[in-house]
Amino acid sequence: MGRTFLALSILAATLPLFAQKPASAPNKPEGQVAASCTVSGRVVTAAEASPLKAARVALTREHGGSSPRMYAATSDSDGHFTIKDVAPGRYNCFATRTGYVDQPYQSNGTDSGAVLALQPGQQLTDVLFRLTMAAVITGHVNNEDGEALARVGVMALRRPTEEEMVDGGKKSMVGFIKHYRVGYVSVRQRPLGNELASL
Repeated sequence: MGRTFLALSILAATLPLFAQKPASAPNKPEGQVAASCTVSGRVVTAAEASPLKAARVALTREHGGSSPRMYAATSDSDGHFTIKDVAPGRYNCFATRTGYVDQPYQSNGTDSGAVLALQPGQQLTDVLFRLTMAAVITGHVNNEDGEALARVGVMALRRPTEEEMVDGGKKSMVGFIKHYRVGYVSVRQRPLGNELASL
């Protein structure tokens, strides 16, 4: 009788241990999302370093294909801008504003700028754009008798650099230029064609 009572007591004490559920292992995320980045800075004039309001600063993927994703912001009255929630990666960065020449990031006066490489969680706060005011070319095209010429196309062309001068200047015209770096102007009269006059 005593042995039976002892066995029943041991069984009753061990039942709660079997009823307990084993501690579940913490769930590991299948794929962690990289921390987003922030890019901020100022847009000023190149001549006086005055703040530029309403300038648009944009980031596009370096290899984004035909429709790259864009992150953008507009500068305030002090020229400050902040682009938030940017995914890490390599970006082309540029600033634009009406009346000024577009400027890529760290362009140093050239058309192509530096690639902006953002690491996960990076906070870039010292981006500076110095925009140059765009120029306007106006005038008249006359023939040798001083008569005005109609249907004349005028193009502003870039003066090539020494590196682009190949074979005695055969590559003298290598493309169009931003307005503030015009080398010379090409004038060509368009051929007359059949036109319909509205009555």
